[in-house]
Amino acid sequence: MMNFCRKAVWGLALMMGLSAQAAVWVEKNQWNQTWEDRFSDWIKSSFTEDIFTKGKYKDISTDCADAVYLSRAIFAYENALPFVILDPTGGATKISNRMSRFDGANESLKFRRFAVYLADMLNTKSLSRDTFPLAITREFVRPGAVWSRPRIKQENFFNMIFGGKVQEDPGHAEVVRDVTETGAIQLIGSTVPSAVRKLISTSSLVFMPIETSTGLRKWMQPDWYGRPQKDLPGFSMEQFNLGRSSRSSNSESDYGSSGGNTGVRNLSEWQQQVQEKLQIRAENKEEALFRYGSNLCNLVQARIDTINQSEARRIKLNGACMNAGDYDSYSTPSRDERIYTTISELVSLGGGFGFTIRGRIDRVEKYLQNCAPVQISANRSLSLFEIAKAYANDQISSDPNDSFAARWGQAAKDESKRCPVY
Repeated sequence: MMNFCRKAVWGLALMMGLSAQAAVWVEKNQWNQTWEDRFSDWIKSSFTEDIFTKGKYKDISTDCADAVYLSRAIFAYENALPFVILDPTGGATKISNRMSRFDGANESLKFRRFAVYLADMLNTKSLSRDTFPLAITREFVRPGAVWSRPRIKQENFFNMIFGGKVQEDPGHAEVVRDVTETGAIQLIGSTVPSAVRKLISTSSLVFMPIETSTGLRKWMQPDWYGRPQKDLPGFSMEQFNLGRSSRSSNSESDYGSSGGNTGVRNLSEWQQQVQEKLQIRAENKEEALFRYGSNLCNLVQARIDTINQSEARRIKLNGACMNAGDYDSYSTPSRDERIYTTISELVSLGGGFGFTIRGRIDRVEKYLQNCAPVQISANRSLSLFEIAKAYANDQISSDPNDSFAARWGQAAKDESKRCPVY
């Protein structure tokens, strides 16, 4: 009997050892408020623009959702914490660090293979199941929180009456990297198409959360799945009530059965109210203008990589039109809209005469001078002011079938529209 017990104990130990060896990594700690605080500190200090271009995680490709998920996964990996998210294919199945399908000579290689798997499986829509809306306070809107922009459905009258496909622009997500004392939310993230790239930093909140599955959000801890969101620390729906021109009603009872807000909301009002809730002191006009200029610099610099990839693809096609997949990867309408909106906000705040951005943009040139020349090619650079003027004059093309020069406003767009727009 004693011999049998010894064999049983030895067998159990062997199985536990094999299980640990098969996992991507073995957790030794569990998520709690202390680890959430450390995660927040790590995002602020160590989740830098070059995390995927040099060092331990060099050459990992990301798009926007990948970078957000990997911010959580890398910290969990480095600190022996569990990483648990819902399988986006549906149901209650989990994806976790305990999965045993990632063979590798060492834990680092297994983690890289796990990262590739996450990139293949996850997207901005899956984020809504692994996060929840948070209260707009400095306690919860902090480094490590998630910013997910709403999905934009393009629907016209013909579709509504006669039916047909309703196109849906891809969503976008970033990580909150910091919140300044003036209440500005600093974000960091990647973009599409998936590639090895530096991350992009900005404080440009140019989208208002509309669907309650988007907006500013907090990560689920592993043992929170299955619990009512209203019982989770930091849960609040208040951000979906902010942004009203009339603040006469500001309660969560304004939501219909679908979760949609029934009042009229405005992006500028929303931005202002969020910043006011988070600020320790008010931001003065000059600070805001230079912040918008910095945002614009980062957003334009981040565009270079995509336009270069787009041009390489266009040359390879040798005059043939891009297909739907290429068009989705290399067109930049959402990104260009975000840049244009940032320019609009800068010009609006800067004041000056004229009814259009084109007529007032000269007044804000000094706030763009801190940005280094934008090297759009090996032998050509443009000042941020030149690029801003091109946007203001509607000279920038978002169409990947247009020439490289047209993508930067240095040549006319192809108005013949010989290629389909997807």
